[in-house]
Amino acid sequence: MEEALRVELKREPHHGHIELDGFPMKPGQTFTVQDLKSLKVRYHHDSTETMQDNIVFIATDGFNAADFVLQVKVILVNDEIPVLMPGLKPMLDCAEGQEVVITAEYIYATDNDSDDSRLTYMIARQPYHGVVRKSGFVVDRFIQADIIAGIITYRHTGGEIGLSPRYDVITFVISDGEAETLPACCYNEGPSSHRPSNRLQQTLPVYDLNITVFPVDSQPPSIAIGEVFVVDEGGSAPITVAHLGASDMDTPLEELELILVSPPQFGYIENILPSPGFEKSNMGISIGSFSFKDVMNGHINYVQSRHQRVEPTEDQFMLYVSDGKRRSVDTPFYIIISPINDEVPEFLARNITVREGDMKELDPAILNAVDLDIPRNDLVFSVIQQPQHGVIMGRLYGNDITRYKRLIHRRHHSEVAVRDFTMEELKNGMTVMYMHDDSESVQDGFTIELTDGKHRLQKHVAVKVVPVNDETPRVIRNNGIEVEMGESRLISSAVLSAEDGDTPAEHVLYVFESVPTHGLLQLKVDLDWVPLSVGMNCSQEAVEMNLLRYLHTGSAGSKGQDFFVFYLLDGSNRSPAQHFYITVKDMEKGEIAIFGKLIKASRGERVVLTTDVLLAMDGTDRPEELLYVITAPPTHGQVEYIKHPGVPINTFSQMDVAANLVCYVHDNRGTSTRETIRFVVSNGQSTRNGTLEIAVEMTDRVLPSLTRNSGLRVFQGSTMALSSEALSLYDPDTPPTSLVFLLAQSPQYGQLLVQGALLTGGNFTQQNLLDLDLAYRHGGGPSQIDRFSFTASDGTNQGFLVEGRIQTEPVVFTIQMETLDSSTPRVVQLQSLWKVELLKDGRYGMFISSRELKVKGTDTSDEDISFHILRPPYFGYLENATTGQFVTQRFTQKDLNRRGILYVINPALEALSDSVEFQVSDRQGNAGASHTLEFTWSRVELSQPEYTVCEDQGTLSLSVVRKGNTAESSYVAVKVKEFDPGMSRRSWRIEIAQDQLEEAEETFEVTLTAPVNTVLGSITKALVKIIDSRKGLCNRDSTLEGPGLKGKLVPQGPHPRHGAIKLETLPLPQQDSEGWMRGDNAAPFEPPPSKKRLRTIGNGRTVRPSSVHKNGSDLVFTYHGIMSMRVEDDTSPSRKGRKAKVLVTSRGQQIAPVVSPGKGVVPRPDSRTARLTSQGVPGSSSPKACAPALMGLLHFNQSSSQLLRCDGVSWRPWALTDEMVGTQKCPAGWTYHGGCCYFLAAEQKATWSAATRACREIHHGNIVSILSKTDMDWLWDFSGRKPFWIGLNDRENRGRWEWVGGEPVSYTNWRKSPPRVKRKGAKNCVLVRRRAKWQIQDCKKGKRHRYVCYIKT
Repeated sequence: MEEALRVELKREPHHGHIELDGFPMKPGQTFTVQDLKSLKVRYHHDSTETMQDNIVFIATDGFNAADFVLQVKVILVNDEIPVLMPGLKPMLDCAEGQEVVITAEYIYATDNDSDDSRLTYMIARQPYHGVVRKSGFVVDRFIQADIIAGIITYRHTGGEIGLSPRYDVITFVISDGEAETLPACCYNEGPSSHRPSNRLQQTLPVYDLNITVFPVDSQPPSIAIGEVFVVDEGGSAPITVAHLGASDMDTPLEELELILVSPPQFGYIENILPSPGFEKSNMGISIGSFSFKDVMNGHINYVQSRHQRVEPTEDQFMLYVSDGKRRSVDTPFYIIISPINDEVPEFLARNITVREGDMKELDPAILNAVDLDIPRNDLVFSVIQQPQHGVIMGRLYGNDITRYKRLIHRRHHSEVAVRDFTMEELKNGMTVMYMHDDSESVQDGFTIELTDGKHRLQKHVAVKVVPVNDETPRVIRNNGIEVEMGESRLISSAVLSAEDGDTPAEHVLYVFESVPTHGLLQLKVDLDWVPLSVGMNCSQEAVEMNLLRYLHTGSAGSKGQDFFVFYLLDGSNRSPAQHFYITVKDMEKGEIAIFGKLIKASRGERVVLTTDVLLAMDGTDRPEELLYVITAPPTHGQVEYIKHPGVPINTFSQMDVAANLVCYVHDNRGTSTRETIRFVVSNGQSTRNGTLEIAVEMTDRVLPSLTRNSGLRVFQGSTMALSSEALSLYDPDTPPTSLVFLLAQSPQYGQLLVQGALLTGGNFTQQNLLDLDLAYRHGGGPSQIDRFSFTASDGTNQGFLVEGRIQTEPVVFTIQMETLDSSTPRVVQLQSLWKVELLKDGRYGMFISSRELKVKGTDTSDEDISFHILRPPYFGYLENATTGQFVTQRFTQKDLNRRGILYVINPALEALSDSVEFQVSDRQGNAGASHTLEFTWSRVELSQPEYTVCEDQGTLSLSVVRKGNTAESSYVAVKVKEFDPGMSRRSWRIEIAQDQLEEAEETFEVTLTAPVNTVLGSITKALVKIIDSRKGLCNRDSTLEGPGLKGKLVPQGPHPRHGAIKLETLPLPQQDSEGWMRGDNAAPFEPPPSKKRLRTIGNGRTVRPSSVHKNGSDLVFTYHGIMSMRVEDDTSPSRKGRKAKVLVTSRGQQIAPVVSPGKGVVPRPDSRTARLTSQGVPGSSSPKACAPALMGLLHFNQSSSQLLRCDGVSWRPWALTDEMVGTQKCPAGWTYHGGCCYFLAAEQKATWSAATRACREIHHGNIVSILSKTDMDWLWDFSGRKPFWIGLNDRENRGRWEWVGGEPVSYTNWRKSPPRVKRKGAKNCVLVRRRAKWQIQDCKKGKRHRYVCYIKT
């Protein structure tokens, strides 16, 4: 049965083959069961690293067959050697004395038939400068898992390596271990056979790991002191390596730094090497550290700088050396100083005081000298300049001054005079003295020279001579004076003078033994003339200062002479008595004499003027004819009649004074103690000037009054200033700084602040309220009301007035808390402005008021509602009508209520509308959406500037055209004629009267003036020429035309005179009536707003129609030319897509007929029409419609080869101008105008001097010069109409004004012309202030302002 069984190989194994009796089998071959038993069938593995395989067999007995799979288990054999991973780092870095981990980046191997983590590393050669450690222990082998775990390290153990790195090597042998024992079934040998030798016997991989050991700065440097360092006093010497050495085992010497711990006491260390990048040596600059490299190169010096007044012999400083990480110990460096004789001796010579004719010893306290040098030198004194009023001498005769003077008078002063002496002689007892020569000199002096053999010093000794009053004063001038009756006359040094050789003028006194009998002798004390009586005196100085006068007070009949008697006194000596005579002139008839006395009045008092204080006489008995005219009224009062209180007068008579009808009233506000009334007295024939003086007694008689106590409203948690509008105290006789509020109780829920600081002292003044220095700060919380109480005082009186009653108890000031409002202000009125006004300066403008723009906010005042300008107007600008300044950022509702905001129209542009975009906010910061305020206006002008008409034509019609806003009425005077709403053209009929006279051509002019609600255009005048019909120049068959003539014939009638102007009665056709309106030469057609727009397909060109026809509700446009079009309708979304009828009035190119002059033929459009096809020829490119948003944009028209510019209204031809070329010459940020570049320093405010320097040094120009009104107007707008400095000044010559740039002063714009130049002060530079007026300011002090610089191009 077994012979019938056969096994067929259906599929070979994947990792080997089947052998039958040593020969390989192929699929389809068979073997028998006997072959199996004989072990002839073998499976041979292909040595791959697989662990299993399978074979597919078919077993058959000849009739049946069955497939089966034989599984083969492969036992792996360790036959591969480890392989090092590629890309390993070849070098391991290790710091000196440190330990580093050997990671897999430096050594790693793999084995295909072994566990990589079990690979063994055997150290074949240990490192020379270190050891290999595992977990801190030295090993000679380890496995790869230890490397992965990071526990294998290399530690350097070689000690200090110096400055160069060391290299080390570790040699590894990598092994995967011994081979395992295999089953005996796998080999041909019997079970007892061993496996063959494995591949471990082959060569194992060997790997050298290179290690670089880097040096580490681990050793501190050290200092070595060498030779003794010696330097001369006041000199310097280099510190070399012979004196100072340093060393460090692990740091180059060039990198060592020497640092001073304590500097030398008598000198300093310097490094003469220049700083990096500089050439100048650093010699003379003290340093605190230096490198040892500089020591080696000889750049370090010790400078012995402190040797004046001291004699140092040694010095030292402490230093240490550092290598950047470690330092040495502090080491002293000793210096030996060799002294030299270089000290200047100290010389003491003090000024002396001596009595006239006396002597003074020059003791050591006055004359002394010390030499600080070692050894000391001989000090010699020499008198090189002798005194003028005395002599220097030695003491020979003790203190016997008489004997000294006798020798001098006998000219033996050479025997006692001293010229040279030494300090040693003075120390040994020699005495040197100064003796005065008894002259009347008050000062003297002499010069002494001191020398030590090398230095010479000179000192001047000033001698103050105390005069001895031994001379009698004497009168040198006594001329008397002549006065008129009632006159006062100064007694000056020109008529009365005295002198005393040894007494100053202020001590020479006139003592009066008698005084005048017909007048007063008065001395001026401060501002008052005080009468002098017997026994009183005045000084010669008072006479020289014009402080003495005589006032005639005698009666009208008293005449002749008056006198007073005096003697002179200088304190010790007295002169004989003398008379001073006063001649009183006779008063002739008609001459006026004025007698006046000082009036005494209290503050606020009324004083009656009587003849005792004011009397005028002219020798007649008619006081009613003596009239007083006040030329300078009192400053703080007035003169009035008693019967008419409160009414000031400036004229009155002597009769009124005699009748006690005139009085002086003080206004109770003045603080001056002196009032003066200047007047002129006249009797009709002669006049006389006079002065009446009033002494005001300053007494505080009025209590302060509490005039305001309205409380304060404050938002919770905020700070609000207290102004005089909420709390105010008034006192007519007390300044605000002295009106004090005394706190009785402070606020409970907040604090009072003065100038931002907490109020201390419990009081504040009215001046704090006026200056807004006082504020209340709420502390937060739910409180609704807070309060503080106070009393008031003026510093003198107790109590204050409240509603006319005296108050001594505290008064309460209430503070109301308000919650923050988050609602935004509402715009309740927003209307377009159209009312144009002609301003006084010739400009056109529209005043913005609350009628057109009004905003309301919850609990917000109009002053707190702000309009913030988001976009300014395109063509004009906003201006504050009150201040004249530009409005560029914001304005308030209060400004609108006052009609204070003005929109100014620029007539140079053809714009007829404008707008401004703004946003409204309140003081809490609540802001609403943006809004736009529209401005629309119209322009009125004549249709043409010239008309020509025949005398017999009858009537000529003049047309006035209005463009722009036609919805409102406008007026213009030709005489005043009205434009009704909706009208754009108005005609005036001129009747031409034929006077039957043959005459030359007549002309007259029609002018448009006084516009109302409109702006005058460019054609405001029309010249009408009237031609005499008898000269044959007129043809009735044709109309005579001038330039652009469009006259109209009307039926003739009676004509009273030439040029009679009448308003034509024909009404202007309305725009919505049926019919045709031709767009001829008068004006181009402007399509109505928000109507149909015809655009070509492809390029968006806008085509203007030649005419418009209204048919019912349809508006028909007629166009010329062939062009592809599409119709858009943007009136409303519901009307979009509607079709329009397009009529063709011309096919192809048309030749316009020639119009002969004087024929008045107007070409009409072709009446032929056709249906326009959907395809056509596109026209040339055309720009978008000009709008304000496109202002300044340039467009090149290819068809006309012309450059166009949008001015915000229409496209106009544009060409490069000189102004534009000049602009390119200006630096960035500068503005070109009139041949110069200008720069406004708006942020850097400065004084005039600083501004001038900035323009010259920073901007390389000059501060601006203004040479014409045009430049002034432009600069005022350029500065934003805010103050700025200009270059006008008179610093060189006071009163002579000149420009900094040197231009001639050809134009000025003073606020007060001409300016008054003050003698004192330095206000001699010019500031441009309100309304461009010039004002003098201080050049160097005061408030800082902006300035303008300019450069000439």
